[in-house]
Amino acid sequence: MVELTVPYENRMEEAHAFREGKYLDMTKELKKDGYEDKLMPVEIGARGFVGSSAYGLLSKLSICDNKRTKALRLLAETAENSSRWIWSRRNERLFHKV
Repeated sequence: MVELTVPYENRMEEAHAFREGKYLDMTKELKKDGYEDKLMPVEIGARGFVGSSAYGLLSKLSICDNKRTKALRLLAETAENSSRWIWSRRNERLFHKV
């Protein structure tokens, strides 16, 4: 299971721990029912900092060397551009209750 979170960079460890705890009961149930599970919470900072969890995920998926570097750069750029887009539209009605 992979869950992507885009926290502020100063909250990446906290976000990782929260995600691990969030699925604790579900992973226990899966193990009890005979399934093998692997939880991979991944954090990419809102300003484009890529956490080590993303590097670990790509490695586990056998994405290595230049492809991993390119993927990490793309993840960082996407997170940063998305955050910028949300910030630029913070005053639009879309983000406020009517």
